[in-house]
Amino acid sequence: MSDERDNEKRLLLYILEKNGLDVPFIIQEAFVAYNYRKRTNRLYESDAVIPTKLIKLYYSLKPGEIEFDAMKRNFIKKYVLNESKIEGVNDEDIHGHEEVLGLADMYEYLHSEECEKYFSVYTLKDLHRQLFSHAEFPEFGGTYRNQDVYLIGSGVGLCDYSMIQTELYKLSPRIDWLHDYSKEVKESGDVDKMLDYLDQVVELKCELIKIHPFGDGNGRTVRAFINKLLEDGGLPPIYIKANERTEYHQAMNKANGEYPDFSDIKAFYRYKVCDSILELDINERLRKEHKEVVEKERAKQNIKK
Repeated sequence: MSDERDNEKRLLLYILEKNGLDVPFIIQEAFVAYNYRKRTNRLYESDAVIPTKLIKLYYSLKPGEIEFDAMKRNFIKKYVLNESKIEGVNDEDIHGHEEVLGLADMYEYLHSEECEKYFSVYTLKDLHRQLFSHAEFPEFGGTYRNQDVYLIGSGVGLCDYSMIQTELYKLSPRIDWLHDYSKEVKESGDVDKMLDYLDQVVELKCELIKIHPFGDGNGRTVRAFINKLLEDGGLPPIYIKANERTEYHQAMNKANGEYPDFSDIKAFYRYKVCDSILELDINERLRKEHKEVVEKERAKQNIKK
C-alpha cells in the first residue's frame, strides 16, 4: 500500500512539475488563503472540511521535507519563551512570572530523553512539577488535588478527588498504546491514519481534563502532555490563544457533558493544527525567503556603489 501511495505521489508531482506548478508555492498559497479567511471571520465550520483538506495537502505533498524539529523550536521561541498570549501565561496577574519560567522548563523536559524513555500517564506529574518549579511553594507541583473542584459555568462534572489515581490508572494502557502507535503513524506517511490518531489524542485530552488531577495548572499540563503525543505522531504542537478560549471551552464542555460529543473539539484541533503549520512552518519559510531577497538586493546595491 505504501509503494502504491508513493507511486501516486510521484505521478502527481511529475504532472504538476510538467505544467510548471511548484508544490511549495501551491501549499503556501493555500495556507495564505486559509489565513485570509480566518482574519475575515469566514473560516470556521463544524465539519472541519477546510482544515482536513489542508492537512492532507500539506502532509501528502510535503513541501520539500517538513522541518519538524524546526517547527518545535519555533513553537518554543514563539509561544513559550517570549511574552506571548499562549494560554494567558504572560499575564502575571493570572499566573505570575514564576509560572512563565516553569512553562519553559516544562517544555524543555517534554523534549528530553528522560521524558521519552519514561513517558506514561505519570508524566503528567513530572510536567506539573516542572510548571511550579519556580513557585514560592514548589512542593505544590506534581501533587494531586485533595478536594473536589468545579468549573464554574461549564456544567461539567469533574472527577471526585478520591478517584483521581483510579481514573488515571484506567487511562494508562491507552496512553501507552498511543505512545507506541505514534511512531507507526509518523513513519507510515498515511494522512488518514494521522487524522484518526489526532482524533484519538483529542478524546484522551478531554478525559484528562475531566479528571482534572491537580489543584491548578491542569490546562497547561494536559496540553503539554498532548503536544508530546502530537509531536510523536508527526503533528505540530498546538497553542490556544486568549481570544480562542470561548470557542475552546464551549467545545470542551460539549465533549465532557452528560452526553459526550467530541465533534466540535476534534474540529477545533484540526483548525489548530493548520494554525501551527501556518505559523511555525509556512510563515517561517516566507520570512526566510523575504530575508534572502532583501539581502540579495542590498548586495546588488553595494556592488553598484
